[in-house]
Amino acid sequence: MNRRIVIGLVVCLLVVVWAAPVQAQSDGPPPQATVHIVQRGETLYSIGQRYGATVDAITHANGIPDPRQLYVGQRLVIPGATEDVAGQETAPYVVQAGDMLPSIARRYHTTWQILAQVNGMLSPNGIYAGQIIQVPKFSLPADLPVGFGNEAAARLPVGGGTLYTVRSDDTLFRVAMRYGVSPWTLASAGGIANPALIYPGQEMMVPGEGSGLLPAPFVFVEVQPLPVAQGTAAIVAVRTTDPVSLEGHLLGQDVRFIEDEGVYYGLVGVHVFTEPGLYELELTAVDAQGQATVVDTGVVVEAGSFGYERIDVPAGRTNLLDPAVIAAERERLNALRYTFTPERQWEIPLQRPCVGTISSYFGTHRAYGDGPYTSYHSGLDFRAPGGTPVYAPAAGTVVMAEALTVRGNVIVIDHGWGMLTGYWHLSASEVQVGQRVARGDMIGRVGNTGLSTGAHLHWEVWVDGISVDGRQWLEEFYPWPEPDWVAVGG
Repeated sequence: MNRRIVIGLVVCLLVVVWAAPVQAQSDGPPPQATVHIVQRGETLYSIGQRYGATVDAITHANGIPDPRQLYVGQRLVIPGATEDVAGQETAPYVVQAGDMLPSIARRYHTTWQILAQVNGMLSPNGIYAGQIIQVPKFSLPADLPVGFGNEAAARLPVGGGTLYTVRSDDTLFRVAMRYGVSPWTLASAGGIANPALIYPGQEMMVPGEGSGLLPAPFVFVEVQPLPVAQGTAAIVAVRTTDPVSLEGHLLGQDVRFIEDEGVYYGLVGVHVFTEPGLYELELTAVDAQGQATVVDTGVVVEAGSFGYERIDVPAGRTNLLDPAVIAAERERLNALRYTFTPERQWEIPLQRPCVGTISSYFGTHRAYGDGPYTSYHSGLDFRAPGGTPVYAPAAGTVVMAEALTVRGNVIVIDHGWGMLTGYWHLSASEVQVGQRVARGDMIGRVGNTGLSTGAHLHWEVWVDGISVDGRQWLEEFYPWPEPDWVAVGG
């Protein structure tokens, strides 16, 4: 009996000991770990700066083997995280040409000091076009148009400002757009009772901490998308205070501009083999008096993602791999690649040119037979039965419709502004050179002609002579600045 009592007492004692820590933990909820979702352009260093944590601490907390290998959307536990140094939720922002921290701060209703602190910047002047920084999220009332007559815009910090003298062709809206503030804020800061009544020579105070870096006559320079990937297209949009003759130079090629409703647009194709890095975009504006103004800015090219494939050429077509035959045909097409017409006939997104699944993607590195990977796929292949209709994805003018040796029966359409589309290996062509086609018109039929291993449509997109990924043109891809865009750089 005594032994049973002793065993019972020991068991009770152990239960009390084990229960004690459980009771202590139940006094309050366990501390919640801070989880950060990686945004584009972030590094472990920038994330650590934001939360007051070290790179080593984040690396060990998440079991990261290589601190350089982060991916967008990755969830990171931040050990010992303090409140965001900016004290507010942030979102990524791509730095544009002419941006300064003060001008970015004005757009997001904060100060440049906070932006520098959020992004861990040692020098506020060390930003460049294409760089991704974090900015405070800021929402305006949903029932009011952005930048007009709302109380949120009135919270714009006014530490400093710019004294502006009204010109004869100015309106309050034009001045507000030039400096990146709302017309309501500009009228309030300048004590303007009637925004419709401003006069030449009138002086008004533009609130903010000074304008951006862009010199007159440039109002804004916008490059989208940034960064731009290998094998894709970018669009450069430029607004100036007065009509100018505009020239551009990027990636060893000229950027040709067309003015449309007060904005100059230029398309740029980035070759699939362009080395990733920072490239200089040079813009030269010549006004009516012959005065030339040059703006230099950076454009970041990032690596694309391309696969590999090996093509088994049918025995009866191996002669089509003759380098002399390929070179002669390339020269024939090069005579059309750089066609530039000022009328834009296309709209984004383009219509899909053919039914069927994509059997080979743009940029895929290719080898033929047992040979090395010496070429890449310059278009998209749509697998479809022979005779399947092929449609024009946008309006345009046919500039080629003939039989070639390697590409078989081909059609090339000029859609304007340096954008052309090509259709290879057709079984039949339904159009002639010089013919204007509308979006959705049938132009030919899928075939198996030329250097082809089966019935399919090879669809190619050229931008200023460069082959680019057609998938980008089948969806919205940052094409046009909205009418209410504000000045980016000043």
